[in-house]
Amino acid sequence: MANVRIRAAAGLMIAVLSVLGAASALAATATKPIRYVCESAPELLVMRTANKASVHFGTKTYDLRREASSIGAKYISRNAALIVDGRSAVFVSDDQLQLGTCLQASRMSFAK
Repeated sequence: MANVRIRAAAGLMIAVLSVLGAASALAATATKPIRYVCESAPELLVMRTANKASVHFGTKTYDLRREASSIGAKYISRNAALIVDGRSAVFVSDDQLQLGTCLQASRMSFAK
């Protein structure tokens, strides 16, 4: 009888862990895009998770991985880097070097 209870408990634990794992994987991939307005260029659209970021600028998309940083959240790839600190972001790539500081856009900045 105790053996049946242990097996039932183990099965229930495995089911709960599977559901929790799927929920955390979904949360890690489900991000809300954030718009940044830059000093010398149009806006950036950034989507971040705990481990990666995707930057959309013009017609290009840059996929970056998170690296340890003492200033803000740093994401890098072979040809681009993004540092986000509060509402500010700095983005550079092989083909975009002079964007300046970018600030997170508020909803009001899009009103016309």
